[in-house]
Amino acid sequence: MKVIGITGGVGAGKSTVVGILQKHYTTEYLHCDAIAHELMERGGSAHEELISLFGEDLVNGDGTLNRSKLYERAFLGDRVEELNACVHPKVRIYVEERIKSLRMSGFAGLVLIEAALLIEAGYKEICDELWYIHAPVNLRRARLKANRGYSDERVDSIMAEQATEEVFVSASDFVLYNDASEEECEAHVLKQIEKHLKEVAYNE
Repeated sequence: MKVIGITGGVGAGKSTVVGILQKHYTTEYLHCDAIAHELMERGGSAHEELISLFGEDLVNGDGTLNRSKLYERAFLGDRVEELNACVHPKVRIYVEERIKSLRMSGFAGLVLIEAALLIEAGYKEICDELWYIHAPVNLRRARLKANRGYSDERVDSIMAEQATEEVFVSASDFVLYNDASEEECEAHVLKQIEKHLKEVAYNE
């Protein structure tokens, strides 16, 4: 079993790389944003604390959490750190417990952890390796505009809030270049992955 943290700037193609890994290797995918959403809902470890902190009116009529209202309240009220302090540690506990469970079960594949703040949240200490998914800024920008409909202003704003390439590279064990055309992407990415895993003597 090998635990790999997947990181990279917005539009770099982290999900694409994860999809290629899932297609060709035995994997367990832990997407921290999805886990956070699960923990925020009724029955999740963050639900009651969030309601206490941000208000009972966050619960929709069907019992689900109104995340849009929560995020608006957190950002407009300058309470993002409060939100993160509630949710992020619980996500980390979930991930660590899942990894422990996989080890105990004898899982022998790749455990992929993806998080927006993988480096900042200190996930390196629980990963065997951190992989940085790299793509040129102009390509990332084009992907975000074409696939998500983002404006240039939205792209600029998101990129300005993320770590620099130097920070990503210095914190990572492997840089994977996701800069090929759509037709050549899978072969290009897979070739790099296979070469790297062979170098670190990983056997599926």
